[in-house]
Order: sequence, then C-alpha cells, then structure tokens
Amino acid sequence: MTMPRLRTARHLTARWAADPHVLLAIAIVVAALLIELVIGTDDALPIVLPCVLYLALQLTISSVARIRPEPPALAAGRLLVAVGAVFVMSRMTAEQGTYPLATLFVPIVAMGAVIGAREAVIIGVASLAAVISVVATLPQTYPAMLQRGVALTVTTILIAIGTRRTVSSLERALTHLRRTSAAHRRRARQMAAVEEVGHLLATNGPTTGTLERVMDVLVARFGYRYVSIYMVDGPLMRLGAQRGYETVIETFDGSLGVVGRVMRTGEPALVTDISTDPDYRAASEGVRSEVSVPLRVDDALLGVLNIESDATTPLDEADRDTMVVVADRVAVALALGRERQALHERAELFGRLARFGVAINASLDLATAHQSIVRAVASVLAVDSVTLITRDKATGDDRIAAINGGDERYVGVSIPAGEGLAGQAMIRGEVVTSSTLHREEFPTTVRGALTNDVLVAASVPLLNESEVVGAISVTRNDLERPFTPLELETLPLIASHIALAIANVALHAQMADAAVRDSLTGLWNRRHLDVALERMFALRARMEPDERRPVAAILFDLDHFGEFNNQHGHAVGDAVLRAFGTLLSKRLRSSDLVARFGGEEFIAVLDGASVAEAQRVADEIRLDLEAIRIEGADGESLTATVSAGCSALGPDVTSLETLLDVADVGLQMAKRGGRNQVVAA
Repeated sequence: MTMPRLRTARHLTARWAADPHVLLAIAIVVAALLIELVIGTDDALPIVLPCVLYLALQLTISSVARIRPEPPALAAGRLLVAVGAVFVMSRMTAEQGTYPLATLFVPIVAMGAVIGAREAVIIGVASLAAVISVVATLPQTYPAMLQRGVALTVTTILIAIGTRRTVSSLERALTHLRRTSAAHRRRARQMAAVEEVGHLLATNGPTTGTLERVMDVLVARFGYRYVSIYMVDGPLMRLGAQRGYETVIETFDGSLGVVGRVMRTGEPALVTDISTDPDYRAASEGVRSEVSVPLRVDDALLGVLNIESDATTPLDEADRDTMVVVADRVAVALALGRERQALHERAELFGRLARFGVAINASLDLATAHQSIVRAVASVLAVDSVTLITRDKATGDDRIAAINGGDERYVGVSIPAGEGLAGQAMIRGEVVTSSTLHREEFPTTVRGALTNDVLVAASVPLLNESEVVGAISVTRNDLERPFTPLELETLPLIASHIALAIANVALHAQMADAAVRDSLTGLWNRRHLDVALERMFALRARMEPDERRPVAAILFDLDHFGEFNNQHGHAVGDAVLRAFGTLLSKRLRSSDLVARFGGEEFIAVLDGASVAEAQRVADEIRLDLEAIRIEGADGESLTATVSAGCSALGPDVTSLETLLDVADVGLQMAKRGGRNQVVAA
C-alpha cells in the first residue's frame, strides 16, 4: 500500500472511531450476531445480511459527510436507519425465536434523546411502531411476549426521558461553563491590558501618553463609549484624558458633579439614571448612566476614573465593581509612577546640586563668585531670575550683589530691612514662598524693575553659623509652575552651599588682603605699594605725553618717633601709628595709593594732583595729627607731629625713582628746617 493510501486509511479509521453512529452500528451488529449465536438458528443469513448492509451504510455516511458538528436532522436520519436495520433484523428472525433483537431499539432511542427532545420523540415513536409491527405480524402471540413488549416499550420511554434530562442538565452546565470561561477569559484579557497600562504608568508616571493608553483600553477592551480620567491638581480635579466626548468639563472643584461627590466622599458612585441625580453635570446629551470611582492609595486621593453610557447599554453594579478593580490597579500604578518620577527628579536635582557646588566654588574672586552663584542657582532650579543679596557685616546693610535673568540695573541697590520675600526670609530665618507675588509686594527700592507684575517667587536666607549673611531669591514668570515641595526642600541646601562659598570667598579676600595690608594701620604695605607703583608707571610709560596726567607724592615721617617709643613705650607708639593710619585713610581719596613705607614712614601717591595740591593736603593732615590727643601709659594726654616732603611729575617724566627721590629731598628739608612742617621740592 502506498503512503497516500495509507494516510487516507488512517484518516478514515480515525473518523469512524470518532463517529457515534458507526460505534452504535458496530455495537448493534455485534449484539445481533451474539444473540443469533446464542439462540443457534439454522439459517444465519437473515441476520447477517441486514447487519452488513447497516454497518456499510453508516461507514459510507461517515466517510462522505463533511459537516462537523453533525446537524441534528442528519443525526436523526442515521438513527432512523438504525431503527430500520433493527426492525428488519427483528422482523426477518422473529419466527425463528430471535425476538430479543427488539431490545436493540433501547440504545437507539437513548442516543436520540442525547441529540434532542424532538429527535428522541421521533426515534421513540419509530421504535415503538417497529416493535408493535413485529409483534403484530407474528403468527401466534403469547401473553408473555406481549408483556415483554410492553415492558420493553416502557423501559425505552423511561430511558429516553432520563437520558434527555441528564443530557439537558449537562448541556446547561456546559453552556454555563462556557459562558463563565468566556467571561473569565474576557476579564483576564481586560486585566492584562490594565496591567500593561499599569506598567506604563508605574514606569513613566501620569503622563499624557499613558493616560491616553488607559482611555484606549477602556474603550477597546471593555467596550465603554464615554470614558475620562481626572487627576488631582491642588484643590481641583483636572481632566487628564478622555474618549467619546465632543465637549468636556475641564475641572471639578468638589462642589458639583458626580465626580465632585466622589472627591468629597472618596466612595465609588453608580448613577443608573442621571435624570434623578441632582449632582450630575452633563458633558454629552446621550448619557443616561454613570460610574465614577476614586483612584486612591492609602488615604491619598490621586484622581477619579469616570465612565458613562447611553440608554442602549446602561451601566450597573457589575460595571461599578469592574471599575473598582481597574481603579485599584491604576491607582497603585499611578502611585508607583509618581514615586519613581519623584526619585528620578530627586536624583537629577541632587546631580545638579553636585555640579552646583563645583560651579560656585570655582572662583574666589568676589565679583566673579557672585555672578557664578546666581547662574548656578538658575541652572539647578530652572527659574527665570535669581537675585543674590548680601549683608555688609560692618554696617548691617543688605544689598543686591548679583542678578541673573532679571533687571541688572539694580545690582548694588539696598534692600530695606523686612521688605519683600528676601527681607522676610532674613528676619524669619526660613524659606518664604508666594505663588502670586505682586509688584506692590516687592521691596520699595526695586519696584521699578523690568519684570512681570505677578511672579511665582521664593526666598531663602543665607546662614553662616546661625548668622544671616544674605539671601537668595528666585522667581518664575509662569504662574502655572509653582515651586514643588522637592524644590522648596532643596532651597536650604542651596543656601547652605552659597553661604559656605561666600564665607570662603570672604576668607580668601581677608587672607589676600592681609598679605598686602599693614596689620597695625590697615594701610597697604610695602609689597603692595611696589607692585601698584610699578603697574601705574608702566601704564604711564606707554601713554603719549599729552595723555599723561600729573602725579604727586607725599612722603611722611613721624617726628622723633624713636624717642617717643623709648619714652612712652611701644604700646603708645603703636597707638600713634594707628591714629595716623586712620587719619590718612579718612583724609585721602579712595583712588589715592596710601601705604606704610616702613617704620614711622608713610607715603601717599595722588594721581592727577599737582605738587601744590599735594602740599596743601599734606599740611592739612599735619595739622589734624597735631590736634589728636593720645592717651599715655600714665593717662597723660600726648601729641605727635609729622614732617612731609612733596613732589610731582610733569607729563614728560615717567620715572618712579625720580618722584620718590624728589619727595625724599623735600622730607629731609622739612626735618632740617625744624620738623612739623611740609616742604615741596
């Protein structure tokens, strides 16, 4: 046998083995032959021939029938063939005493009952007619034979009824099982879709894209027409996404609408008829029922999930229960997403803080450091303007030291105590914020600044060892972007970095100043003097003669200072030096170069001054010193005098040595002339 024929034979065999009518035919044939064998008639042909024909017919029908499952009409027809076959076998063998073949009608009727009630009746009537026909044609009927016929008929009817009831019960159970299984599969698919969306929410947070995906799932997988999701936005519920509505309600404040009621109560709401609910607010004319469910995690309300439907598909308790399950999943995913987003934002912010610390400590120059600070703060918090206010330790004045993104004309302006957010922050020693800071709330000295009239603003004091050294103020122009709790939490950290940076800059400035200042008088020392004079005269040498300004010098020498020290002590002598240094600082201009030249000698270089002007200034200083009273060791009132020599350079002279040499000549002349005088050489 070739392979195709072998496969065909196997296919037919498998089909026959799965065909109940073929199996019934085999059972009837085997039973008939066994009965014939037990009775032992002389002629087996009347029983064998119908068996062969019946079995062959059922095998043929099974082979050519292509419809699966088999239609009830065809199944009933095949059972009628079985009834006919048994009838023929019973009729042809009845006279030989093989009437027991009539019992084979029983499984045929039972099988008809399996197919259906109508089929059971048809097959039952046909079988009963066959039995009666067989009995009626017998040449002689015995009472026992009639009794067996009646018993067989009753038994067949009972079996048919019982079989039909059993099969009907099984069919109902199977139908219920299929419906339940289908519902579970549908719910599983729906929940799988919710889990997918939940994963997106947990990963990305409540972004517009993920909220849109929630809407798609509720429409495509659950079959809802009107769906929306509202998210908490301060005291409001703001629409996050929706499907099905032509007009939408953007916000709920908790006072109106079913969504507002859910906001207030935190409980799911089912409205089967919106016309009977006084809270309902319509967004679509076709809506007849509504389910609104809160999105809650613990005691926190994150939003509201809302579905609505028209009269053709009203919502009921099952929809409410389904949405409660969906809302729980979505709420947990939202909470996870927000936590993940918050952690991501915190990590990014602290990364910017690390870079911020490097940026603000990159320069130790005061002006450069201040500008670096405000630029770095703007990059950390993504704000529109940053203002740095510093406090003068000596005077206690608060002034704007640097501005980034604001009106830089106000750098250096004083901030009156307690005015504006910065003033409040420095008084209260804590972060002060305002989501709507109006211009009239600005400090009076900066109300004319070129900026928006209403700002989102925050200010934090700068503290150095609990001492206020200034403040940082930040603003945003967009009123829809108030500072987040994380940003407000970060402000004190930023302020501590800034306070430390300013302290480092100030310390560096003090150390740098100490290197070029005389520690006793506070004037420049000889090191700074030499460098400054060299720079001054190098610049002068590069100028054209007609561009050079006059330069005057005054060389001071305290009279008999060595004897004064020996007589009154070095402490009193130091007091004289300090008093004279203070006098020079107050009397001379900030543009003048004043230094302690060495010991009791001092020098002042006056750029742009003539020798006459230098002599006049020096004489005024001499008289002022003479008027100062110094307290001695014994409490006596002491005085000191000074001699001075003055010189000046014309536009043709660029030599520093010449200027100092001429001034020294004048000083020597003053000393030889009796001291306590000024001589211009």
